[in-house]
Amino acid sequence: MIEKDDSKLLVHFDTNDTIIYQLKGEKISLIKKERVYFNETLVHDELFKKIDYVIEKLKMIVENVDNKRVRLYATGIFQEFSEEEQTQLIINVFVKSGLYFNIVKPDLEQFYIEKGLEISNEKNIINGIVQQEFRKVVICGSFQQNMQEIESIIEILNKRNIQVLSPWTMDIVPESLGTDFILLEGQELVNERDAWRHKYDHMNKFKKADAIIVCNPEGRIGKGTMFEFGFMVAYSKRIIFTNEPKDLSIPFPYENFFLILLVFYKNNK
Repeated sequence: MIEKDDSKLLVHFDTNDTIIYQLKGEKISLIKKERVYFNETLVHDELFKKIDYVIEKLKMIVENVDNKRVRLYATGIFQEFSEEEQTQLIINVFVKSGLYFNIVKPDLEQFYIEKGLEISNEKNIINGIVQQEFRKVVICGSFQQNMQEIESIIEILNKRNIQVLSPWTMDIVPESLGTDFILLEGQELVNERDAWRHKYDHMNKFKKADAIIVCNPEGRIGKGTMFEFGFMVAYSKRIIFTNEPKDLSIPFPYENFFLILLVFYKNNK
């Protein structure tokens, strides 16, 4: 069993193989590779049992199997399931283990392979994920309370060539400071109802993002962000909190560490 430390387990579920890696700092090491035939199974109890089997194996490797320590990535046959089947699979894994079963879209998988080939001759998506996990993201969080933290995250993302779709700038309209709705440079508020237009524009960018990053220092989640969760889930987007969330009325599948931030903080201690 891996000793208690700040390392993470990254698990790749493919059509016929499951591969478990340990990430410590920026170093990846292979822990275990096992043949598990997922292509012979439809999305029902037999498939669920095979995934449960792998997660039970994780408990022999690391003491705490939770979304702070473990990331799951699925490709191959899992990409061929219908959207409804994928959703049922994600729900089942979450209910049983609290983990998010991330089914990687084919174009993002290809991006990971290409990024991984920059450092290795092996076509390994995990290498690519550690290099650059996202192409485009949206950041959510309270500008009133967490402006400094959001700005720091944007700076880290920019250094990794990750495009932040929203907020696209940290330049605030001065007159909106201290009000209920912060405006970014170039935005205008015709009346209080016009805030919905800006909110919708922000949420509409969820569709183009690889993930939604929720900046929630000390676990705080504002009312505006809480409102947005329904849209994130409806768009089947990965939701990644920077801190363990507090006061969720209904738990839903999310992840609780961000690889880029993990590496950044490790290198800047």
